[in-house]
Amino acid sequence: MESFAFMAFSTIEGLGIFALMMTIFKINPLPYVWQALFVILLMSLQSYLLRSELSLYYLAPITNIMLFIFFVATVVKEPLVGAAVITLTGYTAFSLLQTMIVSIVFDSIIESQSVQIYGYALQTSSAITIGLVSWLLYRLGIGFTWNFEKVRFKREDLIVSSTIFMVLIFFTIILYRNEIWSNLLFFSITLSFFLYYAVRKEKKDHDQYDG
Repeated sequence: MESFAFMAFSTIEGLGIFALMMTIFKINPLPYVWQALFVILLMSLQSYLLRSELSLYYLAPITNIMLFIFFVATVVKEPLVGAAVITLTGYTAFSLLQTMIVSIVFDSIIESQSVQIYGYALQTSSAITIGLVSWLLYRLGIGFTWNFEKVRFKREDLIVSSTIFMVLIFFTIILYRNEIWSNLLFFSITLSFFLYYAVRKEKKDHDQYDG
């Protein structure tokens, strides 16, 4: 029951973060919502497994940020630099909004995390607030319109695919050494999902070039 609750509330929060990072840069998140939901579900499961392993709990937020960058680069098809900027800006904005909610509703972040129900309430209230902010941003046309294509690397699809493959090897070694087999499986599925989109885009670009 605890694992289901963690997954559910983390997924709701993850969707809120995704919507916020997209709308800040005037990108409609709806065309990517199903792919995002699939990835966020796997991210939530990985976070739960990593947090249950005390020696690796610090990897959870790092992993989520990295996976969001890969998602924006492969599925949304933004340049790698743009994907990093979009993700980090979204996470920073989310952290600021969540800190404001904590300061209003709770006495401190420690209090909000010390009682499980408070933590779930914080995640839910954060997701609702972020959802409303995202809707307003997109509705009112507020946000950045940076052209990240100017900073796209040559052969970036190959760079992204190679980076995903190297990250997979790196985390495989870490998770193998700590014998977290289930997380290794789901992490491999997630990165394989990104590799599929990256290779498909590279093939499409190559076919257009040949045409």
